Amino acid sequence: MRALQIVCSLGHVATTDELFRRGISAREIRAALQSGHIARAARGSYVCAHADAEQRQAAALHAQIACVSAVHRFGVWSGVDSALHLMRPADARGGGPITRPSTDQSGRDLHFHGATPRFARPGQSWMVDPLEAVWQAIHCLDEENAIACLESARHLKFITPTELRRLCVLAPARLQPGIREMEDTADSGLETLVRRRLRHHGFTVVAQGQVGTFAGSIREDLVVDDCVALEIDGRQWHGAARLGSDYDRDLMVEGLGRRTLRLSYRHVMFEWATTLATIERTVADARRVRDRRRGRRIDGQNEPWW
Repeated sequence: MRALQIVCSLGHVATTDELFRRGISAREIRAALQSGHIARAARGSYVCAHADAEQRQAAALHAQIACVSAVHRFGVWSGVDSALHLMRPADARGGGPITRPSTDQSGRDLHFHGATPRFARPGQSWMVDPLEAVWQAIHCLDEENAIACLESARHLKFITPTELRRLCVLAPARLQPGIREMEDTADSGLETLVRRRLRHHGFTVVAQGQVGTFAGSIREDLVVDDCVALEIDGRQWHGAARLGSDYDRDLMVEGLGRRTLRLSYRHVMFEWATTLATIERTVADARRVRDRRRGRRIDGQNEPWW
């Protein structure tokens, strides 16, 4: 049981050396294997029943989960790349030639990174260090997703502010203009993408704007041209309770005269042309209504109840 507890404490994957350093003997390892408490993924690499498919694949190849696959495990923005990214350390023990298959048993693509990490921090036996993971990710991702990854990593405290500044200084030249536009306002990578896309399209966009209600203030993800609120829903379904709260929020904001649009992951990532056209039309309509109301107030006319 001691061997099982150590493997679980290390993230459900452990090497022989890691177990030895924590006082587990070879006899205890053999006993844990025979009892089924742990299983051998490869020579010198063990997993417990809680290890997931990515961890088992990494352990079987004496590799570490890396790049976008590593950041994705912690909720950091990783774009749409579905491949499993791995790094096989230069000192990995394999007992034979390096094996780098192109797919795993389920047909998922495998992408291998160089064996030498950019930062001299080892991470865990099955996953690279967070700083290394973000560094790899911003090199793999396109510009807008790389910037979203950096903002997300900062927001979620996946890396420290000092580490973020270090990454920004060392980042490729193609990312420097986007790095200068970075903000600490986005709750998600989707918000970063929408905010930057709309600003580059010429809109004025305020992140985390607030509108006052009789019950207090409501925070809005993005406010476009001070007349349309955008609420950005992530990929995951929020459930009935959250959905009801979202409806209440939208109703109150609309009641105060500010149009509200709610965008999903699909709207942003796969239907952006249609989404942008809808935002443009909604903003244009909202501007006309706002300007008409302001004109009436200036002229001293009473607005109709509708």
